[in-house]
Amino acid sequence: MRTEHVRQGVIAAAVALLGLLLAQGVWYEVSAHGTYVEGLSREPTIWANYTLDSQQENIGIEITNATPLIVYLNNRENIGETEEVNVTSTLDDTRDLVQKGVVLTVAFFALGSYRKWFSWLGFGLWGFTALLLIVMVPMSLFGGYSDDSGPEARGALETGDEVGEEQFAHSTFDSTLSLHSTGLNFGFDSSGYDLGLVNESQRDALRESPPSDGEEGSEAFIRFAGDVSISLGAGILSWLAVPLIPLIFHFLGRNNEENHEVSVVKSDDESE
Repeated sequence: MRTEHVRQGVIAAAVALLGLLLAQGVWYEVSAHGTYVEGLSREPTIWANYTLDSQQENIGIEITNATPLIVYLNNRENIGETEEVNVTSTLDDTRDLVQKGVVLTVAFFALGSYRKWFSWLGFGLWGFTALLLIVMVPMSLFGGYSDDSGPEARGALETGDEVGEEQFAHSTFDSTLSLHSTGLNFGFDSSGYDLGLVNESQRDALRESPPSDGEEGSEAFIRFAGDVSISLGAGILSWLAVPLIPLIFHFLGRNNEENHEVSVVKSDDESE
């Protein structure tokens, strides 16, 4: 019985260590780039690197061939009112649930030495916490930036403003999704006629039908394409390894018992 207490204590300590790695490590790493392939000269490209952990988000942005993009943003008129969505509080709430889930998981694994079903509760809490990390954290972070109309071509991408039918006419959006070893890749190709570049008197006509090449309003056509790579950080990968700890100790314990039985049988044979 004492051996079982020691084993469960070591398991709980190992789970606590992985929980500490989760708390101090990176949860998600996102790298993205998008290029204005049509509509702007010299194809301005926006590069972004984003990391998310248990306490903060860090983002770095670089723009190559920025001058045409700056001119474009200064010349366009922002049409309609944009609604700001505060996702910080939702993300903080999810972070708080993750922290509580980690603490309860460690506690239940520690109590597993007294009642076996506590260990099963520990697995359940681990699964709940993993679900929060894999599903709820990305939804809390990115979910506030989507609407029922779907993604549209963006005129002011770096501001995070939602752009819908009021901003663009005849917009299209194509995307691809693929998996890699620790995450996924998302490719996109959006286009449309930026109404912010067109005189107000011409906007209704542009909404009704797209202009032909050379016609008034055709210069407002914008195409923006790129890709986003999302990878699980070391913190989440550490937490996903939690179930391996009890399994390892289970197999080690079984091997020790088998070796002990073999040694007992040998000693009995020798005594005979």
